[in-house]
Amino acid sequence: MKIRTDFVTNSSSVSFILTMDLKIVNCFLDFWKNSEDMKGQLRLATALKEYMLENGTVNYLHEHEIYTCLMEFADDDGTSITKEILEENGDNTDPMKMTEEELFNYLRGEYIYLRKLSGFFNGFGATQVEQY
Repeated sequence: MKIRTDFVTNSSSVSFILTMDLKIVNCFLDFWKNSEDMKGQLRLATALKEYMLENGTVNYLHEHEIYTCLMEFADDDGTSITKEILEENGDNTDPMKMTEEELFNYLRGEYIYLRKLSGFFNGFGATQVEQY
């Protein structure tokens, strides 16, 4: 029997149901709109808000209008990237300097995959529903 001793990777995909309460998101954006320190966070939140408005489905839960959307992505092909990986590679970590594609890769990796979304952006949530 041969035992493999070299490094092996398996491609992996993950799915999340994203949620957004538009009233809370708008309140968050309005509250921080004049803060220089929050410009990068506001760009991320605004991009995700627009994504949810375009791709989400409106649901009514306990008299709240909630947008939901299924987001599927691979966690090993560059479509989800974390701040740590960007820093290790010497790449830009400032959302204000990211292209739209880089911004969404960063959102998927740093905030959705690492489960930080609702902690940083009021009105958004993510629930993992699949890993394969």
